[in-house]
Amino acid sequence: MILDTIMLCPCGSKILLAECCLPYIKKEQLPASPEQLMRSRFCAYARNNAQYLYDTYAKNSKENQSVADIQQWAQACKWLALEVHHGLDNSVGGTVEFSAYYINNDTLCMLREKSRFIKEEKAWRYLDGDIKQNQVITKIKRNEICPCNRYKTANTVKKNKKYKHCCAKSY
Repeated sequence: MILDTIMLCPCGSKILLAECCLPYIKKEQLPASPEQLMRSRFCAYARNNAQYLYDTYAKNSKENQSVADIQQWAQACKWLALEVHHGLDNSVGGTVEFSAYYINNDTLCMLREKSRFIKEEKAWRYLDGDIKQNQVITKIKRNEICPCNRYKTANTVKKNKKYKHCCAKSY
């Protein structure tokens, strides 16, 4: 898609999507670190790509997942922004702690998680995560400035548009 070549990556890197997470999602490259995989998974949520999310689960974690369930959750939310707090990795495993901001049912929410990753068959995979915080930030009113303007890592900032003319229309 032409848009993919000119839009910023949803992961908040401030890099073009085509040069950031898209090569991982299209399976042209493998993420080189747990953080790259985590960022590409956030991007896949933002783009409603459940198959990529499913494919990047560790083998032991896949049995509790389905593409349909992942797709339903990805579509139920408007994924706004990602903030990476810190990460650690070595040759076989790693962790990344992050906060993801999203809208669900006209409610702005924040999920903070410490995710665990392992290396399987030369590729990083998401194993599981400990949710540190999952909170409702606010109920969004239609005529308020859209919450996407609050986050410097949001790729959808629309210069102070009202919620009803911005993110409320896109999910």
